[in-house]
Amino acid sequence: RAVAWRSLVVVEEGPGDAKMGGPMSGSKPPLAPEKGVFPLDHFGECKEVMRTYLACLSKHGDDAGRCRDVSKRYLECRMERELMAKQDLTELGFGTTDTKEAARDTRKQKTAQTQRADAKASGFVGGVKSAKAFTASRTTEP
Repeated sequence: RAVAWRSLVVVEEGPGDAKMGGPMSGSKPPLAPEKGVFPLDHFGECKEVMRTYLACLSKHGDDAGRCRDVSKRYLECRMERELMAKQDLTELGFGTTDTKEAARDTRKQKTAQTQRADAKASGFVGGVKSAKAFTASRTTEP
């Protein structure tokens, strides 16, 4: 016998045995959050560092590499206030020279982009020199 009441179903299997059933019946128990999921900062304890990070991203055109030091401070703030599990920052991709290296890599990348833009503006077409050399090697003069 089954009695339906809204979304809850009571199923009686035998005398005195009743099981509750419904939309979540038979589902697995909830799992713990995966790494990287942590409580929200309800009291705004790290809000100032977060705003500094967002301002840095805005200033540097969303180049996170140039804002790594602020990102590191934000994670440290969250760990100090137990808003996330304490973890060695090297495991999160931060080291002693990471910030300097990231800034250097960004400068190299921008320099390469500028060089490509300059070459394109001056009429450079990639592969033309190689194509001319290949053609010259295939043609022989008698």
